[in-house]
Amino acid sequence: MPVETVDTLVVGGGQAGLAMSEHLSKCGVPHLVLERDRIAERW
Repeated sequence: MPVETVDTLVVGGGQAGLAMSEHLSKCGVPHLVLERDRIAERW
């Protein structure tokens, strides 16, 4: 299995984590969002 590397991790897929992910995406920053449960579970 190939190994993928990223320089930026967003820990947590709640409101703040998803907002950060959106900003990083708009800036073209490769990143990975880590969430232990389902994304936006507590909304």
